Amino acid sequence: MLQCFPVTGKRQSSDWLSRMVVAIDRTMRRRLDIWEFSDDPDCILRVALIRSRWEVTLNDGTVIHRGETIGMIHAWNERVPPIPPTGADMAWARELRRRLIRSLQLLAQAAREDPRLQAIRGFGGAGVLHFSPAILRLLERLGLEIYELPPQSIRDRIEEQVSRVWTWLMRRTFNPPSVEGRGLEVLSRRFYWLSREKLLQMYGDGGEHHDG
Repeated sequence: MLQCFPVTGKRQSSDWLSRMVVAIDRTMRRRLDIWEFSDDPDCILRVALIRSRWEVTLNDGTVIHRGETIGMIHAWNERVPPIPPTGADMAWARELRRRLIRSLQLLAQAAREDPRLQAIRGFGGAGVLHFSPAILRLLERLGLEIYELPPQSIRDRIEEQVSRVWTWLMRRTFNPPSVEGRGLEVLSRRFYWLSREKLLQMYGDGGEHHDG
């Protein structure tokens, strides 16, 4: 799940609740087979293979069929930079953008070289964030297509609420300043997609999207 830099000082909460969250997160990563596709220290994303629950036509014409295997992008929470005590600022935003670009460049490399990803035509999933206008602009500039899909069933509604609570707990654990004075009401779930073709075009060798 996409929930989104070297870090100085203490950044992770260490109370009993945070220790429990870390343990559950570690267990979930094993059960869902989420893996690090790069050991580059600037990489802040992980990936897993899942079956798409939706049929989606992306802007470049790629059709993701229901049941098709896709690459689900997850945050590498331990590496996501903490928001400074003074709040999110331009330096933090630039570092976040730089690391996301680098991570997508590394994902493009893995999509070409890792046998597990070579047949994957789309990357995406559900992300729980504070989708401010600035965050939406950043994600769109990175090439992600963002969709707001309201819950259609009781399962969807329960899943959305659980995702919001879990995201808040993860942020409390790995990035405590990001939840200070903020409750669940600022978080919402949206779906994001990036086709293989667009990933390689923007971030592969010779692509136009460069870090800077």
